Amino acid sequence: MSFEILLGIGAAVFILIFLTYVLAPTKNQTNLVFWSVLLVLCGGINFAVWIIRDWNEEGTTLQWVLIEATTFVGALLISSSRTSKSFPIAWKFLLINSFGLGIAFLGIILLRSSLHVINQPIEFLAANASSHPEIIWVEIGLWLAIFGYTAKLGLFPNHVWIEDTYGESPTQVSSLLSSFIPVSVCFALRPFVHLDHQLFPHTFSGADGLLVLGIITILYSIFAIYDRNDIRRISAKVALFHTGALAVFLWMDLSETVFLYMMATNLVVKSLLFISMGIVRMDAGKRELGKIIQADSINKPALSLFILALFLAFVMPGSPIFVTDIVLIKAGQIGGKSFVILVPILGIVFFGVMLYKLAPLLNIKGRPFPKDLSTILRIRMTNGFFLLLLLLSTGCWGFYLLLHGVL
Repeated sequence: MSFEILLGIGAAVFILIFLTYVLAPTKNQTNLVFWSVLLVLCGGINFAVWIIRDWNEEGTTLQWVLIEATTFVGALLISSSRTSKSFPIAWKFLLINSFGLGIAFLGIILLRSSLHVINQPIEFLAANASSHPEIIWVEIGLWLAIFGYTAKLGLFPNHVWIEDTYGESPTQVSSLLSSFIPVSVCFALRPFVHLDHQLFPHTFSGADGLLVLGIITILYSIFAIYDRNDIRRISAKVALFHTGALAVFLWMDLSETVFLYMMATNLVVKSLLFISMGIVRMDAGKRELGKIIQADSINKPALSLFILALFLAFVMPGSPIFVTDIVLIKAGQIGGKSFVILVPILGIVFFGVMLYKLAPLLNIKGRPFPKDLSTILRIRMTNGFFLLLLLLSTGCWGFYLLLHGVL
């Protein structure tokens, strides 16, 4: 998979999210021109992070600045619903992300200054690490940079902003932040993880810490979803699970092609998940499972799209998640890291718990959309259908690449 294709998929996803925001807003989404400009700005900053791919002092610093900019713009977008919950949640998002990025910046400074003092090619330094006791400062810098960026990614113990942000933001904002920001952070994290593997392959280092935090995040998401009865927060826990899985993929340090395909998978899966969830919530007029189940009827096509999005986020063949799980298992066997099969296994466990909670929705009788919301919801369904086609196309294309040995 090429970087240009990832940009194309990202552009298609962003356009569909943007059209949903502009053409199908809710009653709380006022002053659309201002918020639409911020939405475009947030998307543009994320694309800029992806494009800056040279791992040098200027590149890593500029990436950090742009990712910090997504924190400020994202906090404003979170508050755009103007509810009593949105402002405290926007502050939580801003503070936790800025805290993590501050640690990451300290690590970047320490890492760059240490490498500048040592002043040797990475390959030579890796082969002669024992003759450079000052390399300990490089290791500390990597620990700080990697851990700091995990806060922005949303890994344990800084995961607490994920559920509130994705659970209380406008659907389009949740879709944008959950699909684009993790990709940007992964682009920033990947060079540090690769350098960590080069320099400290036989010690417990920052990259291994990333793996541990990813697994803890996955396990936490499974335990937490059992107690959730809000479809918004259930969807947020799905995003949290996949955030943990991203950490495992980053630790595996796979080829550029696999990495780019994983990023494309994150874009299409999470965008469809939140867009489809928003349709069900608007149609039902409620977000608590108990109240939705007690309703007389619901729009079946909207519910089917949401349930299908959940299937495609975990177990269904044809989904890019299915492809990435196969790639992960294969890479684990080749590299002697067979334990990574736990990720797809835990994904099935997560899906089973989630399906147990959502299955009663399937017994509700069908009906058309409410007349007062019909136009908005039909527009959202259309955009959701295009996202579904994009997701399935990405999955089928992934199977093609897998069969030809590219992935």
